[in-house]
Amino acid sequence: MNERRYAHSIDDIKHMLLAQVDRVAQTYAPAAPGSYTDKGKYFTLNPGRVDRNVGSFYVNLSGPYAGRFQDHATGQGGDLLDLIQLHLNCDLAGALREARAFLGLETVDPATRAQRERAAAEAKAHRAQAERDERERADRRARQAKALWLSGVDGIEGTPVGQYLRERRGIDLARLPRRIRVLRYLRDCFYSHTDPETGEVIEGSYPAMVAPVVDARGRVVACHRTYLALGHDGRWDKAPVPKAKKVLGMYGAGAIHVWRGNHPGPRGGQPPSLKDAPHGTRVFIAEGIEDALSCALVVPEHRVLAAISLGNLANVVLPPAVTRVTLIADRDEGEQAQKQLERARRAFLDQGRAVAVWQNGQGGKDLNDALRAAGAGGVVAMGEGAA
Repeated sequence: MNERRYAHSIDDIKHMLLAQVDRVAQTYAPAAPGSYTDKGKYFTLNPGRVDRNVGSFYVNLSGPYAGRFQDHATGQGGDLLDLIQLHLNCDLAGALREARAFLGLETVDPATRAQRERAAAEAKAHRAQAERDERERADRRARQAKALWLSGVDGIEGTPVGQYLRERRGIDLARLPRRIRVLRYLRDCFYSHTDPETGEVIEGSYPAMVAPVVDARGRVVACHRTYLALGHDGRWDKAPVPKAKKVLGMYGAGAIHVWRGNHPGPRGGQPPSLKDAPHGTRVFIAEGIEDALSCALVVPEHRVLAAISLGNLANVVLPPAVTRVTLIADRDEGEQAQKQLERARRAFLDQGRAVAVWQNGQGGKDLNDALRAAGAGGVVAMGEGAA
């Protein structure tokens, strides 16, 4: 009996848990007031911390990520065995003991054990197929995203995009020594939004600023869209829709490479791409495009990326040649925002890079506010002494 008890590998146990993912999730991440399931994700409180609000923590119950949990407030994530560890605050050995007891591996009869092993094998096969399907979908979205970006007008001067940036955000790209090539203008870009609470679908077509999101290899994986509309004052602004910024494709770990800096390539001419950057390169990473463009105006000698979301800051993959990172952060005192910023800072420190954080101390929320208030020459502490 003892020999049979430990006949199952950790991988076997994980797949047996996966075959009962709903019951595992309910047991080790119990339902709480406000818990709900949406599109295969079970949202509840994080069982491993003092979590006051449902929303940031969920367990995937289906699809290619079935059996994996994520907490966007803390950056925690893992599989069902990790969830048991989180719930019990124990080590791997303790989680394995609990999982064996939960699965009844120590007490069940041979027929039941065999049935559970077959269910685990089926779950493993379904998971593998779901992962293949998801890779195919991601590749298809990446091709669609690249095509969408390339369909835009290359050159935003005189377009609603250029007018929005200059007149509404105070970003005069003519002051840069080179033209920004990543931004394009789409005259009619399809818009669709589904309200997560009511299910109401809002659709339309708007002009849009589009930019490519690239991965560590420089491959376009997504397209960021900022939908625009004329405001009551006759100036271009973000469109009056629930979410004026959307991303087509999977942007996790990717970024918009907004500006390459002013350092020429090894043979002169244009600066090289990030993956070919020289050792000792410094990179500024902002959350959004407008802050990234503002940063390029303030420190045009350095490279600037936009991570798209605060939660993605820590996931941006940089080459070893980047030795210094400055994170451009909003002045957000919220607990979740502070934790995500600290997670990003810690991630780059753990990679052996020097890390600094810049926040607006000149009034306003973000770098773009500082730019509009003080001008590019008046934004303080972003030069060589800031990292």
